[in-house]
Amino acid sequence: MKNRNRIRAIAILSAMLLLLTLLAAACGQPSGTPPASTPGTDTEAPSNSAPAPDAASEEPLTVVFAQNADPTNIDPHKVCGDHGANIHRQITEPLTKFDENWMLQPWLAESWENPSDTEWIFHLKEGIFFTDGEPFNAEAVVYNLDRGASTEFPRQAMEYRDVYDHSEAVDEYTVKVYLTAPCAIFPQYMSDMEVLSPAYAEKVGEEGSNSDICGTGPYILESWVPDQQITLVKNENYWRGEPEVDTFIVKNIPEESTMIAELMNGTVDVVSNISFEYKDMLEGSSIAHTAAKLERRVLYIGFNTTSWTPNPQLLDVRVRQAINYAVDRQALIDNIMGGYGKKLASFWREDFVPYDASLESYYDYNPEKARELLAEAGYADGFDITIQSHTGTTSKQHEICQAVAKYLEDVGIRCTVEPVEYNTMRGIIINGQSQEKTAGMFCWSWAGKPGLTDSWLTGIVKSDGMSSYNCIEGYDELCDQILAIGDPEDRADLYMEIQKKLIEDPPYLYQWQAEAIYGVSTRIDWEPNAFMYIEAFDMHAAK
Repeated sequence: MKNRNRIRAIAILSAMLLLLTLLAAACGQPSGTPPASTPGTDTEAPSNSAPAPDAASEEPLTVVFAQNADPTNIDPHKVCGDHGANIHRQITEPLTKFDENWMLQPWLAESWENPSDTEWIFHLKEGIFFTDGEPFNAEAVVYNLDRGASTEFPRQAMEYRDVYDHSEAVDEYTVKVYLTAPCAIFPQYMSDMEVLSPAYAEKVGEEGSNSDICGTGPYILESWVPDQQITLVKNENYWRGEPEVDTFIVKNIPEESTMIAELMNGTVDVVSNISFEYKDMLEGSSIAHTAAKLERRVLYIGFNTTSWTPNPQLLDVRVRQAINYAVDRQALIDNIMGGYGKKLASFWREDFVPYDASLESYYDYNPEKARELLAEAGYADGFDITIQSHTGTTSKQHEICQAVAKYLEDVGIRCTVEPVEYNTMRGIIINGQSQEKTAGMFCWSWAGKPGLTDSWLTGIVKSDGMSSYNCIEGYDELCDQILAIGDPEDRADLYMEIQKKLIEDPPYLYQWQAEAIYGVSTRIDWEPNAFMYIEAFDMHAAK
């Protein structure tokens, strides 16, 4: 109860400080003048101020979206996170796509078939062009499948890569894919394989594609002023119809209070991942409102159990169990997140079938149990540990980590929270194992589509995963057994087994499934989707 009251008091004080900061920022003059373009850019950055739309007029509609970090890159085949996806998803498109109800739909592919266990045939839509004028066809898809599966350069955790052998263009609009093993959900994997213009990708090169891409999507990259804003203009010849939003500007605003101030001043239309304390103020205004969406992202604090971990104490399962018992996750959700978040047993979401609900209460708050386990492990007097924290994809991670540190101190673990700038943190965690810069504990998150567990297993559970610091015995073997089975329905027993192992031998301090809050201008008609990235094509002028 002492911790709950402490957290509640901290949350109330934080809310007061946030609102005071906002009021101070809102009283200043809005920044309507854009930063100057950097030398060498093709176009000058446009004005940040978005003109008020008039549904009855022909005035161009500009929408400004604010996020708290610049993308590290926008190549859809590389690791670019949510910040990069908010850009490349406007420009490039996949063969298949999930709808709001998570039903797989044709996109650039018209249909598909499975002539054998290790073959898939995709029939492509005709008459579509990349925005550089090149035709979208089977050769373009083969190029992108090969590129996305390449091991020559760093790539995104493409789920199809582990079963992909090669592909061929049967004719102009038919692609045949050959697999190394059966995979019943290969079409689902294609929802993340976005298609670049081969000619343009070759022209700009591997490094150039980090900041300059071309696709078949509704928008075209016009300019990128690093650390300031990215400007996209509509593709007037888009195959689904001309977008209503003429210009889509993505601004980099690291400070939450500045985001809110610009939203209230009318210089920004949509902001993401805001704190719940702003909700009442925005809802009570005539300028903006809020919209919340349960994400497919799960938050966790990872344990570094590598051979070079700065905390060998974490190699003892009793220590990792004790840390999970020591933290009251529901109190953190209620008091720091304002109830926005869903407590899970581990990172295993309910849509990963089968889901073992009996495990949900395993790590209910129990500090006495935590102290007992620490004593059994030989750490009755505790030890020192650091948590690396960032605020890149979710709000309040620093505050959460500070609260976790207090919980750990209550059971004898002396904890220091090290705030790290988001893109710096990405460089440390993602494919950064050889740098050996990761602390004993680090806050991170992962996301994936419903029912698709492979990226979780290959990305953060297996010891060679792109964001994995888990070297606990038995995980690699169990993951390999699961991944060797192509049909998820045949994995049921192993799925139950790994859920139990994730609890009994935890590689993380589990947190919760994130629920994001957006601030939206009343001049815009838009609701967040289930996919966590922004789609400007779905935005319209309010009627």
